[in-house]
Amino acid sequence: MKIGILGGTGLIGKSFITTAVERGHRFRVFSRQKSLPKSLSSISDIEFVSCILPQSSDLEGLDAIMNLVGEPIAGVRWTEERKKLISTSRIEFTRGLVARIQDLKHPPKVFLNASAVGYYGMSENLHPSFTESSPPGDDFLAQLCVEWENQTKPLAQNGIRTILLRTGIVLSPNGGALEKMIPPFLMGVGGAIASGNQGMSWIHILDFVDATIHLMESEKASGAYNLVSPNPTNNAEFSKQLAKVLKRPNLFKVPSFAIQALFGEGSVVVTKGQYVVPERLLQSGYEFQFQNLNDALSNLLEKN
Repeated sequence: MKIGILGGTGLIGKSFITTAVERGHRFRVFSRQKSLPKSLSSISDIEFVSCILPQSSDLEGLDAIMNLVGEPIAGVRWTEERKKLISTSRIEFTRGLVARIQDLKHPPKVFLNASAVGYYGMSENLHPSFTESSPPGDDFLAQLCVEWENQTKPLAQNGIRTILLRTGIVLSPNGGALEKMIPPFLMGVGGAIASGNQGMSWIHILDFVDATIHLMESEKASGAYNLVSPNPTNNAEFSKQLAKVLKRPNLFKVPSFAIQALFGEGSVVVTKGQYVVPERLLQSGYEFQFQNLNDALSNLLEKN
Protein backbone atom coordinates (compact mmCIF):
# COMPACT_ATOMS: atom_id res chain seq x y z
CA MET A 1 0.00 0.00 0.00
CA LYS A 2 0.93 3.65 -0.42
CA ILE A 3 0.30 5.08 3.05
CA GLY A 4 0.00 8.71 4.05
CA ILE A 5 0.88 9.27 7.69
CA LEU A 6 0.42 12.35 9.83
CA GLY A 7 2.38 12.38 13.08
CA GLY A 8 4.82 9.94 11.54
CA THR A 9 7.94 11.52 13.01
CA GLY A 10 7.04 10.63 16.61
CA LEU A 11 7.95 7.47 18.52
CA ILE A 12 5.02 5.37 17.29
CA GLY A 13 5.04 6.74 13.76
CA LYS A 14 8.72 6.05 13.20
CA SER A 15 8.36 2.47 14.46
CA PHE A 16 5.30 1.92 12.29
CA ILE A 17 7.00 3.26 9.15
CA THR A 18 10.19 1.25 9.67
CA THR A 19 8.31 -2.04 10.07
CA ALA A 20 5.75 -1.40 7.33
CA VAL A 21 8.45 -0.50 4.79
CA GLU A 22 10.12 -3.84 5.50
CA ARG A 23 6.80 -5.47 4.55
CA GLY A 24 6.59 -3.72 1.21
CA HIS A 25 4.53 -0.62 2.03
CA ARG A 26 5.47 2.86 0.81
CA PHE A 27 4.93 6.16 2.60
CA ARG A 28 4.15 9.81 2.19
CA VAL A 29 4.96 11.51 5.50
CA PHE A 30 3.25 14.79 6.46
CA SER A 31 4.89 16.78 9.25
CA ARG A 32 5.32 20.28 10.63
CA GLN A 33 9.04 19.53 10.70
CA LYS A 34 11.19 20.87 7.87
CA SER A 35 12.75 17.50 7.13
CA LEU A 36 12.58 13.83 8.05
CA PRO A 37 14.42 12.63 11.17
CA LYS A 38 17.66 10.76 10.53
CA SER A 39 16.07 7.41 11.34
CA LEU A 40 13.70 7.81 8.37
CA SER A 41 15.70 9.91 5.90
CA SER A 42 17.73 6.91 4.70
CA ILE A 43 14.60 4.97 3.67
CA SER A 44 14.09 5.23 -0.09
CA ASP A 45 10.33 4.52 -0.20
CA ILE A 46 9.34 7.71 1.63
CA GLU A 47 8.00 10.96 0.22
CA PHE A 48 8.02 13.96 2.57
CA VAL A 49 5.61 16.91 2.72
CA SER A 50 6.25 19.68 5.22
CA CYS A 51 2.91 21.22 6.23
CA ILE A 52 0.55 21.80 9.13
CA LEU A 53 -2.49 20.36 7.38
CA PRO A 54 -2.09 18.77 3.94
CA GLN A 55 -4.00 20.04 0.96
CA SER A 56 -6.34 17.63 -0.81
CA SER A 57 -3.90 17.47 -3.71
CA ASP A 58 -1.23 16.20 -1.31
CA LEU A 59 -3.50 13.34 -0.29
CA GLU A 60 -4.25 12.01 -3.79
CA GLY A 61 -2.84 8.63 -4.78
CA LEU A 62 -2.86 7.10 -1.31
CA ASP A 63 -4.32 3.69 -0.47
CA ALA A 64 -4.39 4.39 3.26
CA ILE A 65 -4.16 7.44 5.51
CA MET A 66 -3.12 7.23 9.17
CA ASN A 67 -3.55 10.15 11.58
CA LEU A 68 -1.47 10.09 14.78
CA VAL A 69 -1.46 13.85 15.43
CA GLY A 70 -2.07 15.14 18.95
CA GLU A 71 -0.35 17.29 21.58
CA PRO A 72 1.02 15.37 24.62
CA ILE A 73 -1.48 14.62 27.38
CA ALA A 74 0.64 12.87 30.02
CA GLY A 75 3.38 14.60 31.96
CA VAL A 76 2.03 18.13 31.47
CA ARG A 77 0.02 20.45 33.66
CA TRP A 78 -3.54 20.86 32.39
CA THR A 79 -4.06 24.60 32.34
CA GLU A 80 -7.10 25.80 30.44
CA GLU A 81 -4.77 26.85 27.64
CA ARG A 82 -3.16 23.39 27.56
CA LYS A 83 -6.52 21.63 27.55
CA LYS A 84 -7.63 23.76 24.61
CA LEU A 85 -4.43 22.89 22.74
CA ILE A 86 -4.91 19.17 23.52
CA SER A 87 -8.45 19.35 22.14
CA THR A 88 -7.69 21.49 19.11
CA SER A 89 -4.76 19.32 18.00
CA ARG A 90 -7.06 16.31 17.92
CA ILE A 91 -10.62 17.37 17.24
CA GLU A 92 -10.15 20.35 14.93
CA PHE A 93 -7.15 18.87 13.16
CA THR A 94 -9.00 15.62 12.45
CA ARG A 95 -12.07 17.54 11.29
CA GLY A 96 -9.94 19.50 8.84
CA LEU A 97 -8.16 16.39 7.60
CA VAL A 98 -11.44 14.55 7.06
CA ALA A 99 -12.78 17.50 5.06
CA ARG A 100 -9.73 17.38 2.79
CA ILE A 101 -10.15 13.64 2.29
CA GLN A 102 -13.80 14.12 1.34
CA ASP A 103 -12.67 16.38 -1.50
CA LEU A 104 -10.50 13.69 -3.08
CA LYS A 105 -11.31 12.30 -6.51
CA HIS A 106 -9.73 9.01 -5.46
CA PRO A 107 -10.14 8.60 -1.69
CA PRO A 108 -8.12 6.05 0.28
CA LYS A 109 -9.47 2.58 0.90
CA VAL A 110 -8.84 2.82 4.64
CA PHE A 111 -8.44 5.60 7.19
CA LEU A 112 -6.83 4.94 10.58
CA ASN A 113 -7.25 7.50 13.33
CA ALA A 114 -5.60 7.58 16.72
CA SER A 115 -7.74 7.48 19.85
CA ALA A 116 -7.08 6.27 23.40
CA VAL A 117 -8.37 3.99 26.13
CA GLY A 118 -9.13 7.20 27.99
CA TYR A 119 -12.41 6.88 26.05
CA TYR A 120 -13.72 4.71 28.89
CA GLY A 121 -13.03 7.20 31.67
CA MET A 122 -10.77 6.94 34.71
CA SER A 123 -11.12 4.56 37.65
CA GLU A 124 -8.57 4.18 40.44
CA ASN A 125 -9.69 0.72 41.52
CA LEU A 126 -10.12 -2.70 39.94
CA HIS A 127 -13.31 -3.18 37.97
CA PRO A 128 -14.46 -5.45 35.14
CA SER A 129 -12.22 -4.74 32.18
CA PHE A 130 -13.52 -2.42 29.50
CA THR A 131 -14.07 -3.78 25.99
CA GLU A 132 -14.83 -1.92 22.78
CA SER A 133 -18.55 -2.23 23.53
CA SER A 134 -18.23 -0.44 26.90
CA PRO A 135 -19.78 3.06 27.08
CA PRO A 136 -17.60 6.18 27.23
CA GLY A 137 -16.76 7.90 30.48
CA ASP A 138 -17.72 11.46 31.36
CA ASP A 139 -14.39 13.09 32.27
CA PHE A 140 -12.24 15.39 30.12
CA LEU A 141 -10.25 12.65 28.38
CA ALA A 142 -13.29 10.50 27.72
CA GLN A 143 -15.26 13.31 26.15
CA LEU A 144 -12.17 14.34 24.18
CA CYS A 145 -11.92 10.83 22.72
CA VAL A 146 -15.63 10.75 21.89
CA GLU A 147 -15.44 14.02 19.95
CA TRP A 148 -12.15 12.99 18.36
CA GLU A 149 -13.64 9.76 17.04
CA ASN A 150 -16.83 11.52 15.94
CA GLN A 151 -14.84 13.58 13.44
CA THR A 152 -14.19 10.44 11.39
CA LYS A 153 -17.86 9.55 10.91
CA PRO A 154 -18.27 11.31 7.52
CA LEU A 155 -15.63 9.03 6.01
CA ALA A 156 -17.24 5.86 7.34
CA GLN A 157 -20.63 7.09 6.09
CA ASN A 158 -19.10 7.58 2.64
CA GLY A 159 -17.86 4.00 2.50
CA ILE A 160 -14.23 4.50 3.52
CA ARG A 161 -13.16 1.76 5.89
CA THR A 162 -12.39 3.59 9.13
CA ILE A 163 -10.38 2.20 12.05
CA LEU A 164 -10.17 3.86 15.47
CA LEU A 165 -7.02 2.94 17.40
CA ARG A 166 -7.91 3.15 21.10
CA THR A 167 -4.38 2.96 22.38
CA GLY A 168 -3.13 2.20 25.88
CA ILE A 169 0.37 2.76 27.29
CA VAL A 170 2.79 1.95 24.48
CA LEU A 171 5.95 0.46 25.98
CA SER A 172 9.28 1.52 24.51
CA PRO A 173 12.57 2.49 26.17
CA ASN A 174 12.95 5.23 23.55
CA GLY A 175 9.99 7.37 24.55
CA GLY A 176 6.62 7.55 26.24
CA ALA A 177 5.76 6.52 29.80
CA LEU A 178 8.33 3.74 30.14
CA GLU A 179 11.25 5.98 29.24
CA LYS A 180 10.20 8.38 32.02
CA MET A 181 9.82 5.57 34.56
CA ILE A 182 13.25 4.00 34.05
CA PRO A 183 15.59 6.69 35.55
CA PRO A 184 14.12 6.67 39.10
CA PHE A 185 14.42 2.87 39.24
CA LEU A 186 18.00 2.96 37.95
CA MET A 187 18.79 5.46 40.71
CA GLY A 188 17.25 3.13 43.30
CA VAL A 189 14.30 5.37 44.18
CA GLY A 190 11.61 3.82 41.98
CA GLY A 191 8.27 2.58 43.20
CA ALA A 192 4.51 2.68 42.80
CA ILE A 193 2.57 5.89 42.28
CA ALA A 194 -0.27 6.93 44.60
CA SER A 195 -2.37 3.91 45.67
CA GLY A 196 -0.75 1.61 43.12
CA ASN A 197 -4.19 0.17 42.40
CA GLN A 198 -4.77 2.17 39.22
CA GLY A 199 -5.01 0.11 36.07
CA MET A 200 -2.26 0.16 33.46
CA SER A 201 -3.43 -1.12 30.09
CA TRP A 202 -0.17 -1.53 28.20
CA ILE A 203 1.10 -2.80 24.86
CA HIS A 204 4.61 -3.56 23.59
CA ILE A 205 5.47 -1.20 20.74
CA LEU A 206 6.08 -4.15 18.40
CA ASP A 207 2.56 -5.42 19.05
CA PHE A 208 1.15 -1.95 18.50
CA VAL A 209 2.83 -1.75 15.11
CA ASP A 210 1.98 -5.32 14.09
CA ALA A 211 -1.64 -5.01 15.23
CA THR A 212 -2.08 -1.74 13.33
CA ILE A 213 -0.67 -3.25 10.14
CA HIS A 214 -2.91 -6.30 10.68
CA LEU A 215 -6.01 -4.10 10.93
CA MET A 216 -4.97 -1.93 8.00
CA GLU A 217 -4.51 -4.98 5.78
CA SER A 218 -7.65 -6.82 6.97
CA GLU A 219 -10.46 -5.76 4.65
CA LYS A 220 -13.16 -6.71 7.18
CA ALA A 221 -11.63 -4.65 10.00
CA SER A 222 -13.44 -1.40 10.81
CA GLY A 223 -14.56 0.58 13.85
CA ALA A 224 -12.89 0.83 17.25
CA TYR A 225 -10.14 -1.51 18.46
CA ASN A 226 -8.40 -1.47 21.84
CA LEU A 227 -4.66 -1.62 21.22
CA VAL A 228 -3.62 -3.08 24.56
CA SER A 229 -2.29 -6.39 25.85
CA PRO A 230 -4.91 -8.96 26.92
CA ASN A 231 -3.40 -8.73 30.43
CA PRO A 232 -3.73 -5.27 31.99
CA THR A 233 -2.11 -4.81 35.39
CA ASN A 234 -2.01 -2.23 38.15
CA ASN A 235 0.68 0.33 38.83
CA ALA A 236 2.07 -1.51 41.88
CA GLU A 237 2.56 -4.73 39.90
CA PHE A 238 4.00 -2.84 36.93
CA SER A 239 6.53 -1.17 39.25
CA LYS A 240 7.41 -4.53 40.78
CA GLN A 241 8.03 -6.12 37.37
CA LEU A 242 10.03 -3.12 36.13
CA ALA A 243 12.27 -3.22 39.21
CA LYS A 244 12.77 -6.95 38.72
CA VAL A 245 13.86 -6.60 35.09
CA LEU A 246 16.15 -3.66 35.90
CA LYS A 247 17.49 -5.50 38.98
CA ARG A 248 16.78 -2.48 41.17
CA PRO A 249 14.82 -2.02 44.42
CA ASN A 250 11.11 -1.22 44.49
CA LEU A 251 10.92 0.46 47.88
CA PHE A 252 9.60 3.96 47.44
CA LYS A 253 6.10 5.24 46.81
CA VAL A 254 5.21 8.54 45.17
CA PRO A 255 2.24 10.06 47.05
CA SER A 256 -0.70 11.33 45.06
CA PHE A 257 -0.39 14.84 46.49
CA ALA A 258 3.11 15.15 44.95
CA ILE A 259 1.76 14.26 41.49
CA GLN A 260 -1.17 16.61 42.04
CA ALA A 261 1.21 19.43 42.91
CA LEU A 262 3.17 18.86 39.71
CA PHE A 263 0.40 18.35 37.18
CA GLY A 264 -2.85 19.57 38.74
CA GLU A 265 -5.85 18.08 36.96
CA GLY A 266 -3.47 16.32 34.59
CA SER A 267 -2.33 14.10 37.47
CA VAL A 268 -5.27 11.75 36.80
CA VAL A 269 -3.33 10.28 33.87
CA VAL A 270 -0.94 8.60 36.34
CA THR A 271 -2.91 8.45 39.62
CA LYS A 272 -5.96 6.86 38.01
CA GLY A 273 -6.31 4.51 35.08
CA GLN A 274 -8.46 1.79 33.63
CA TYR A 275 -8.37 -1.94 32.94
CA VAL A 276 -8.96 -2.52 29.22
CA VAL A 277 -8.82 -5.67 27.08
CA PRO A 278 -8.53 -6.03 23.25
CA GLU A 279 -11.66 -8.09 22.65
CA ARG A 280 -12.23 -7.10 19.01
CA LEU A 281 -8.53 -7.27 18.14
CA LEU A 282 -8.37 -10.87 19.35
CA GLN A 283 -11.58 -11.70 17.50
CA SER A 284 -9.96 -10.33 14.32
CA GLY A 285 -7.34 -13.06 14.53
CA TYR A 286 -4.41 -11.02 15.78
CA GLU A 287 -1.87 -13.00 17.81
CA PHE A 288 0.17 -11.05 20.35
CA GLN A 289 3.94 -11.43 20.57
CA PHE A 290 3.93 -10.13 24.15
CA GLN A 291 0.95 -10.88 26.37
CA ASN A 292 2.99 -11.13 29.57
CA LEU A 293 4.36 -7.94 31.13
CA ASN A 294 7.60 -9.48 32.36
CA ASP A 295 8.32 -10.86 28.88
CA ALA A 296 7.59 -7.46 27.31
CA LEU A 297 9.81 -5.53 29.74
CA SER A 298 12.60 -8.10 29.43
CA ASN A 299 12.52 -7.85 25.65
CA LEU A 300 12.61 -4.04 25.75
CA LEU A 301 15.16 -3.51 28.49
CA GLU A 302 17.55 -6.43 28.82
CA LYS A 303 19.04 -5.81 25.38
CA ASN A 304 19.55 -2.11 26.05
